[in-house]
Amino acid sequence: MTEAVQVLSAGSMRHAFPAIIEAYTEATGIAVSLSLGPAGLLRERIEVGERFDLFASANMEHPRRLAATGVTEEAICFTRNRLCVITRADLGMTTENFLDVLSDSSVKIGTSTPGDDPSGDYAFEVFDRIETRHPGMGTTLKARARQLVGGRNSPPTPPGKGGGYLITDGEADLMMSYYSNARLLEPDPAFRVVDIPAEFSPKVEYGLGPRKGAPNEARRLQDFVLSKGGQEILRRAGFLPVSSLSPAARRDHRQVNR
Repeated sequence: MTEAVQVLSAGSMRHAFPAIIEAYTEATGIAVSLSLGPAGLLRERIEVGERFDLFASANMEHPRRLAATGVTEEAICFTRNRLCVITRADLGMTTENFLDVLSDSSVKIGTSTPGDDPSGDYAFEVFDRIETRHPGMGTTLKARARQLVGGRNSPPTPPGKGGGYLITDGEADLMMSYYSNARLLEPDPAFRVVDIPAEFSPKVEYGLGPRKGAPNEARRLQDFVLSKGGQEILRRAGFLPVSSLSPAARRDHRQVNR
C-alpha cells in the first residue's frame, strides 16, 4: 500500500487544503497527511530533518531557501493572497483614513510574528512602505505592533474562539490579516474588513516545493493544486488563482524559481 503523501502547509491554507486533499484523494485514491503551521516554523522543522513530501508556504522565500540548499525542487508560485485589516466596526477605519487611524497612538495594532510567520513579515513590509513615504511613521508603527499570533511562543487559539477573538477580547483594535481569513468575518456586524491602500500593500505569493526524491504521488498532488480544479478550490477559499496570471507571467514565475 502506498504511504500517505506528507504535506506541511502554511496555516492560512486551512480553509483550502483539506478540500484540495479530499478532491485529490477522491480522484486518485492516494491518501494525504496534512500538518498546518506558520511557514517559517515549518521551514525550520524541515531544516532539522522532519519528514515531508510537499511544502506549501505563504511566501516564496521559505521554499526558495530550501530549494537553494537542495532540500526541495524548484519553488513554484501556486496561489496569491492579499493583506488587509480586520477592525472593530466602531473604529471607523476605511482605506481612505488608513494612515490616520494607524497613527493614532491609542489604537492597538495586532500582527502575526515576523520571521516565524509570513503574515507578520507582510505586515512589517506594510510598515516599511509607510516609512518610505512618511519617515518615522513606519518605525513607530513597528514599535507599537503587538505580535499576537504565529510565533513559536504564541498561545494557541482558545477552543471555540472565532477568527476575531483578539479584537473582541480587547487585545487589539485591529489585526493585519490575510483576506482569505478576514473574509469569513465580513458578515459579522462587529467587524469591518478594510483594504490597505495600494501603495502600501505587499505582493502576497504562496510557494510550493516538493522534497527532492519525493514520490510521484507528491508531484501529482502538486500538479492537482495547479490544475483548474485545484485553482477553483483555492478561489472559493478566498485566494487568487495563479491561473489568473498571464501566460507570460506564469513563465516568468517558473524561470525565476529555477
